[in-house]
Amino acid sequence: MCYQWMRYKAMSGWRMAQAGQSERSAPERPIPLIAIGASAGGLEPLEAFFQAAPEAEGWCFVVVQHLSPDYRSMMDELLGRKSRLRIRHIDDGAGVEPDTIFLNRPNMMVELVDGVFRTSDYQTGDRLPHLPIDRFFQSLAARAADRTVAVVLSGSGADGTRGAVALHAAGAAVLVQSPSEATFSSMPRSVLTAGAVDRVLGAADMPAAIRDILQNGRPGSGGGTEEPDTAQQAILHLLEAQHHVDFSAYKPINVQRRIERRQHLRGMTSLAEYRELLASNQAALDELYQDLLIGVTEFYRDPESIAALRAEVLDKLVRDSDDETPLRIWVPACASGEEAYTIAIELSEAMRQADVRRRFRIIATDVHRRSIDIASAGVYSEAALTKVPLEIRDRYFLHHRGQFIVEPTLRQKIIFSVHDAMSDPPFMHLDLISCRNLLIYLNDQAQDRVISMFLFGLRRDGFLLLGPSECLGRYAQEFRVIDGRWRLFQKVSNNRIIDRSLLAGRRGAGPGAEAPLPEERTAPVRPNTVVGDIAELRNRDTLIKSYDALLKRYAPSSILVTADGAVLSWFGAAGAFVDTMNNLADWTVEDIVHPGLHFTINVGMEKLRQGQLETHVRRVGLDMANGTRRTCTVQVEPLDQFSKTRLMLVCVRPEGDDTAGEGAAAAGAPVDTGAAGEDATLLTRRIQEMERDLRLTEETLQHVTARLEASGEELQAANEELQASNEELQASNEELQSANEELHAVNDELVSLTTEHEHKIAMLSELNRNMDLVLRVLDVGVVVLDADLRIKRFSDLIGRRFLLQAHDTDRPLNVVGPRLDFVDLTELAATALASGERQSVTGAHGGDRITVSVHVFSAGEDGDGDTRAVLVFRGLSAPG
Repeated sequence: MCYQWMRYKAMSGWRMAQAGQSERSAPERPIPLIAIGASAGGLEPLEAFFQAAPEAEGWCFVVVQHLSPDYRSMMDELLGRKSRLRIRHIDDGAGVEPDTIFLNRPNMMVELVDGVFRTSDYQTGDRLPHLPIDRFFQSLAARAADRTVAVVLSGSGADGTRGAVALHAAGAAVLVQSPSEATFSSMPRSVLTAGAVDRVLGAADMPAAIRDILQNGRPGSGGGTEEPDTAQQAILHLLEAQHHVDFSAYKPINVQRRIERRQHLRGMTSLAEYRELLASNQAALDELYQDLLIGVTEFYRDPESIAALRAEVLDKLVRDSDDETPLRIWVPACASGEEAYTIAIELSEAMRQADVRRRFRIIATDVHRRSIDIASAGVYSEAALTKVPLEIRDRYFLHHRGQFIVEPTLRQKIIFSVHDAMSDPPFMHLDLISCRNLLIYLNDQAQDRVISMFLFGLRRDGFLLLGPSECLGRYAQEFRVIDGRWRLFQKVSNNRIIDRSLLAGRRGAGPGAEAPLPEERTAPVRPNTVVGDIAELRNRDTLIKSYDALLKRYAPSSILVTADGAVLSWFGAAGAFVDTMNNLADWTVEDIVHPGLHFTINVGMEKLRQGQLETHVRRVGLDMANGTRRTCTVQVEPLDQFSKTRLMLVCVRPEGDDTAGEGAAAAGAPVDTGAAGEDATLLTRRIQEMERDLRLTEETLQHVTARLEASGEELQAANEELQASNEELQASNEELQSANEELHAVNDELVSLTTEHEHKIAMLSELNRNMDLVLRVLDVGVVVLDADLRIKRFSDLIGRRFLLQAHDTDRPLNVVGPRLDFVDLTELAATALASGERQSVTGAHGGDRITVSVHVFSAGEDGDGDTRAVLVFRGLSAPG
């Protein structure tokens, strides 16, 4: 340590001299500061880091750990064996110093304020757990970003994440230890998940990376470089153009994490550089595409979930389905097919046990063509079938050359197809959809879109199986929960809801996108289907045109009206009595037909509702728009009385119109001009009935309103109770979270303490071995006795010469100790213990001239511990 201090003073003096020469020409730059956060398992990466760290670069290192308040840390001693840098603990008011390692103290928060360390004790009311790494990192955000680097090493929990985010946003570089290297990967992974990382490295590689950052700047911080978000969007556009998959629907953090993972594996320092590689290297683009599509599946994945599906769904479908209608099952995102084959096997087993034969078809789809090819082949290794029961494997698989092939009969019941569940149309009339662990990778909007397609494709009472971490979102009311743990649901409505984003623009685009679909993404259609569709369209168009021509020539001047007053169409001169200019939405008699015709048409509608099918004719006067009055004959004739929507034709013949008169004469119905009283009576009776119904409805509504108000008050009271309970639960949850985080912090401290103990034990073991080696070289034997003359320890030479064993420890010297011809060792040791003075005797034994001396010591550091007597044997020869 003295050497380190002298070396530090010499280096500091040289730097001060250099600074004195240059301070007139340039402003002083702040000392580079490397802030290191570590917790459980952090000793080994710290040793590797400082073993590779430079000793004369002028850097200041600050190590912040989770330390136990009840144990003295030996971190300074342990790091002193790996580095020649000066090591000191942080004191309040100390300044940043070059070529120095600062260590935090237990129970202390550390901050850097204006280049000076400020420490504060943990307070009783502080929020738990204490997060010293976050606190220190956040205090560095105001420092010069180009002279500050944060490092996160092994540790459990998430301490350091918020501080890393703040530093990263301020422009400082953040490095994390590779999670695969870290003993406890929670802290590095938490920072990676937050996206506040510049490089992911091993601890020994970090000093070289820090030197590069301090010399050349943080990656991507130059003015001419591309923004990361822009580069990432460009990468996603490359993937969509090549593989026709829109990854913007996936959770951004998952996409970003996998892009950065591939970037680091390729050794790229910036996202823009990696984007350039993807644009020019097809293999690299395919590599990233494979990594983004997480094809995690296996036979009988989550066996309890499969068991629940079998008991609650498959057995029920087999029992309740009929022989004529085949069961239809869709498995989207099937990857390499194991999930689809598992469901096919379980459905076949359900049919076999029920002794019934039902047809079924499983449609297994995935956006990844290579996975579909693997699934279609149906060939799997023995390792892939480890979870498949032996009986099932023998029944549904054929063994051939070390691999297992799906039995052809089962394979024929499954259709594998490339299909994008987020953009392509759903399959219809489905009894079951199994989509496990796809939604967890999608953002909320994409999840709602996929669930709406599932809802659209399922029959009523159809079933939906999701992954254990997935939910239905805003469509939960459309389903009934069958098994909440394994996310098994049953559709309980007839609704077929399609998310509006599916109707906007091209497939795979985000909301509001209206770009045309590229030609290469258009699904191929069989020629015979195209020809049939075209023929059907041509026939339909021809018929419609023919019907229009017939209506124009032969239809009377009339209005087609339903019994409910809806206007369906009008023909000929009747268009003069219809006005749609002021109402384009509601085509009813009251809204678009001339007011003078309302009374007569309402009479006809009332007779039609009462089942009076005779044709009646009335003469009415109409006030026209040009101020003239025109008299017309109105003939109301019922048409279709058997369809759900009853129709009537209202013919309007202005007086003096001979063409219209031909139609009236053909009908053979006389004009009744004296039936106004009868019509008024009919409508009055109808009005009275409607008023009576209205009063009854009002009374019913009042009763229902009263009940609703009472129910509302009860619900409000229940809601208030639930809110109170929820607040209590939230408070309890927060307390539990705080306790859990505090336990994490205590666990980190215990792990650090255990690691230091292990190193101390290793040092003591090495010291013991060295002592035994020295005694062996000097041919000196040693026996250590306690105050009761019991053997506490003996050297290797004594054990071999006098045949002592390890279990002789703690046994009396006069029972198992050495026997010499010239002295009684027990008496000699007792004399020395009684007098406290050294005793010595020399004599011959076994052909050796032996000197035995007894030394008395106190075991305590201050002389107040247990007394020990040490017998030293000189002149002993080792046994041959």
